Amino acid sequence: MKIHRIHIYLALVLLSFGFIVSYSIQFTKQTTSGTLPYSDDQWEKKQELQEKLIEEQAQIQELENQLQSIKHKVSEFEKKMGERQAEGKELLSELEEVRMWVGLVPVTGPGVVVVLNDSKEVPDLGNVNDFIVHEENIRQVVNELFASGAEAISINGQRLTTVSSIRCVGPTVLVNEVKVVPPFEISAIGGPDTLSTALNMPQGVLQNLKDFTNIEIKLEKKDKLDLPAYTGDTQKLVVKEDL
Repeated sequence: MKIHRIHIYLALVLLSFGFIVSYSIQFTKQTTSGTLPYSDDQWEKKQELQEKLIEEQAQIQELENQLQSIKHKVSEFEKKMGERQAEGKELLSELEEVRMWVGLVPVTGPGVVVVLNDSKEVPDLGNVNDFIVHEENIRQVVNELFASGAEAISINGQRLTTVSSIRCVGPTVLVNEVKVVPPFEISAIGGPDTLSTALNMPQGVLQNLKDFTNIEIKLEKKDKLDLPAYTGDTQKLVVKEDL
């Protein structure tokens, strides 16, 4: 029997096809075996891992919620602390202002100085009382200064407070129960122009002193004055009134 070339080609094709089919079947088996369902142990382990993952995710979410709650509480606490600090600063500022007004702390600032001094010349026939400084003269100047907005006043270094007194005892004057002698230097912290204008008003304090007494009067504006603190009994301090 003669073998034709076509038969050889056909045999090669069939052989190749058989090889391909065989390879495909083997590949399919391998692939199928790789995708077979998990065994019972593997499935249980997978389930356990999934359950643990879910639990951990739940715990993480709970911790995140707790963290957000803590952050909110911290934010509220910081806000309240800020408000309290602001209130504390405001109270401290008010306290310092009160301490300044009652004279418990030294103060520095612009203002005026009024010097009242006895006359150096007293006529033989004149009334000596018209040529010396009296307590009411000092009191008039002090009251006008306070009325014009003076923040603090001292007389010869004696800081005036809500309980300060100015009174004559013989030839001397007592301020805070301390003897002071002329010249009487009245230092007041406040607006220099305002205080000076108030004292120099027509028919005002200084004008009246010049018209009805012969004492020496000097008024100066100052860019800076240093007034001491009150050193007397602080238990008696009350709201300031006219001296």
